[in-house]
Formats: sequence, C-alpha cells, structure tokens
Amino acid sequence: MQRTGCLSLLGGATSSSGRVRNIVKHWTDAELKSELANLTIICDTREQQNAHITKYFDDNKIPYKTRKIDTGDYSAMLGDKTLEFDCVIEKKNSLDEICGNLTTDRSRFEREFLRAKADKIKVFLIIENASWGDVFLGNYRSKFPPKSLLGSLLSWQVRFNVTIIFCKPHDTGKLIWGILYYYAREVLLHGW
Repeated sequence: MQRTGCLSLLGGATSSSGRVRNIVKHWTDAELKSELANLTIICDTREQQNAHITKYFDDNKIPYKTRKIDTGDYSAMLGDKTLEFDCVIEKKNSLDEICGNLTTDRSRFEREFLRAKADKIKVFLIIENASWGDVFLGNYRSKFPPKSLLGSLLSWQVRFNVTIIFCKPHDTGKLIWGILYYYAREVLLHGW
C-alpha cells in the first residue's frame, strides 16, 4: 500500500495579495522519493570556509552548485524550482564570528534577517564549534558578555523566527542536507 502526498505547483491562480495559490498534485511514495532525488544544494559564492561541507556532499554524491544567494549561505533546488525564497541556512564558523555579527556588524546582520522575515523566508542558523554550554560559560574569545550573547541569540530566534543549531564541523554538511531535504519533502507533501 502506497501513501500519497501533494506538490504545490507554481503557476496557480493569483490571490488578491499577489501570492500564487497552490495547485496540488497527488503522488505515491515512489514518486515522492524520485522527486526528492532531484534535490540540489545551492552554496552561496560568498561562503568561504566550506570545504568540509562540499567534501561531505561529494563523498555522499549529493549534487550541489555554487552561485549567488541573496539571503543565507545555503538553500536548495528541486528540479527547476528553488527553495531560496522559502528556506535558507546561514552558517557561522564559531561563537566569535556570531559575536562579531551581533556587535560590530549588527546593523547589517539585522537588516539581512529583517529582509528574510519580510519575505517570509525560514532561516536556520548553524553555528559550528559551539554549544549552548559554551554560550553560558563564555567559552569564546570575544568580549561580548555571555548574558548578552544568550539574550541576543534567544531574542533573534523569537524576533526573526530563526532556528539556531550548534554542531561540530564534521556534522554541518549532513545537517545542511537534512534540513533542506526535509524542508523540500514537506513542500512536496503539503504545498508551497
């Protein structure tokens, strides 16, 4: 017995708000799996320290392409449809990098997240080489106080609907692929 899902197809009728209404296609598990096999990760050209991520993609035969993304560092394509206006991943290499974004570079960083929120883009923020325990204990070089960093990260999650994920670099590629795979799967099952 095969379950069915649905795919929102772009090109549906336009609502009064200007957004495209979904036209739904139902399909089997085999069709869903086949469609998800077309998932290609998009890596932003400005993302510099990602050799460990692209190595994971290469080692696991995950297709990816490098091109400019307006928001975030990673997104995905499913066939000729892009998820970059729906879901992106912003990656930071350390707590020190995010501290810099939340202090000296805060205005630019906040504008990026305001733009994503206004465009209704779901953002996942991956911070490598760190944990919530490192935040609590101030295990980083920046002079940004732990209480301020914690407050900023927690506020950011609420204010901009951001999901913050801490990980080790060897897990980042798998997380990026997993987030985008399951986001695409949900889109296929439940509509754009």
